[in-house]
Amino acid sequence: MGIGKRQLVLASLVVALGAAVYLNWVFQGEGPLIATDTLTSQAELGAAQLVNGKGSSSTADNTSKAPASSASSTSSKSVETAAKVDEYFTEAKLSRQKARDASVEMLQKVLQDASANDSVKKESLEKAAVIAQNIVQESNIESLIKAKGFSDCVVFLQNSECSVVVRSNGLLPNEAIAIKDIIGGQAGIAYDKIKIVEAK
Repeated sequence: MGIGKRQLVLASLVVALGAAVYLNWVFQGEGPLIATDTLTSQAELGAAQLVNGKGSSSTADNTSKAPASSASSTSSKSVETAAKVDEYFTEAKLSRQKARDASVEMLQKVLQDASANDSVKKESLEKAAVIAQNIVQESNIESLIKAKGFSDCVVFLQNSECSVVVRSNGLLPNEAIAIKDIIGGQAGIAYDKIKIVEAK
C-alpha cells in the first residue's frame, strides 16, 4: 500500500506550518507581541493629531540633568501647571455651555416670533435638535474617554467634525486610536475629521 493523496497533503501542510512557525520565531526575535502592530496603517485610519506633544525622552533627559536643589521648584511648577489645566477644562466646559445656551435662546425667539414663516421655524427646530443631539453625544463621548483611564477631557462636536482635549502626559498612538474609535462609534464622525489635543 502506497501513501494516499490525503496523507501526502496532510504531511505537506504540517511541514508548511512548521516552517511558518519557525520563520515567525526567527523574525520576531525576543520582542513581545504588541497588539498595535497588527493595526492597519495610520494613513487609512487618519493620523492622530497631538498638539503640544513633547517626546518623553527629552523630558527624561532634562529631569536627569536637573540639579537636586531645583526639585522643589519643579514640583511647584507641576502643581501650578496642574491648576492651569484644571482651570482650562472648567472654563472650556463653561464657555461651551454658554454658547449653547445663547444658541438655544436665539432659536426660541425665532420659534416664538409670530411673523416668522414656517420654513424658518422648521429650520430652527432642526438646529435645536442638532444642538440637543450634540450635547448628548459629547456627554457620552466624554464619559467613555474617562472610562478608558483619562482623568479629564472636553469634546466639541460641530459640523460633522470633532475636537477633543484630553488630559494626558504623552498620548500613545493606540490611545489616540481608541479615542477615535469612541468618537466614531458615538457620533459617526470619520477619523480624518477628529482632532485630539493634549493638555498637560
